[in-house]
Amino acid sequence: MYAEITGTGAALVLIPGGGGDAEMYADVVPLLARRFTVITYDRRGNSRSPLDDEAASIAVTDQAADVVAVLDHLGIERAHVFGNSGGAIIALEVLAGHGDRLLSAVVHEPPLVQILPGSPEQRELDELRRIADTEGPLRGFVAFAAMTMPRPPRLLQTRAGRAVLAAAMRVALLAGAVTRRVTGCAPGGMHRLLGNAEMLFRRELPAFCYDYHPDFTALGSAGVRWWPATGRDSGGRPYHRPAHVLGEKLGTPVVEFPGGHTAYQQHPEEFARRLTELLDT
Repeated sequence: MYAEITGTGAALVLIPGGGGDAEMYADVVPLLARRFTVITYDRRGNSRSPLDDEAASIAVTDQAADVVAVLDHLGIERAHVFGNSGGAIIALEVLAGHGDRLLSAVVHEPPLVQILPGSPEQRELDELRRIADTEGPLRGFVAFAAMTMPRPPRLLQTRAGRAVLAAAMRVALLAGAVTRRVTGCAPGGMHRLLGNAEMLFRRELPAFCYDYHPDFTALGSAGVRWWPATGRDSGGRPYHRPAHVLGEKLGTPVVEFPGGHTAYQQHPEEFARRLTELLDT
């Protein structure tokens, strides 16, 4: 597995969501590294952490075990964990199954639509899955990008717009592949994320949002401080209400972060301050 370690202080693992790449947190890592030893990584099957066997499990339980494996490799006994989106579901499973390795956990906007059967949130995830299955993973990636925005542009929400943008992505992927063959240079972050679209929609979306079910008993008895969290601009999105339902079920107050689903990219300084405030408690 590919991992990056920056800074000094208590360990803090940042678990990436859909796309599974360490670079998602590039803007916020230097800010957090002033206080923490920040660990970011590419999740199994994504970017620079390829699967040895394409049929290998990408189940949430195995992804949680990967976090522990990274800590073991670095000789770290306990760490804070922050997970966003699909990474929040992994953070939840680390809390349920490996709580003794945690200092604390922040579960930011997990798309746990499976705890809201028949809800508008579940139907929105079903539609995302349908787009990826019928129109292809790159068009699914466009729809996924729209879902992460509080007010997505109309272009991202139409079949024609998805087709145009997906075609541009294919050109970018082809250009990146040619550049790599000619120069020997590894592809950049966006090229890697686009290359992860197949994994995201064909395997991760079903594994995270349909097959996985949180262990509420284990979460209720976790002996470590943790917080479900949402962004102040995320109301009405399919990853907002699940965090609140989760908090209600477990009697754990939901905390608010600045911005929306990817605040660590849109508002890195505000995000770093808020996360640091929580971990300091």
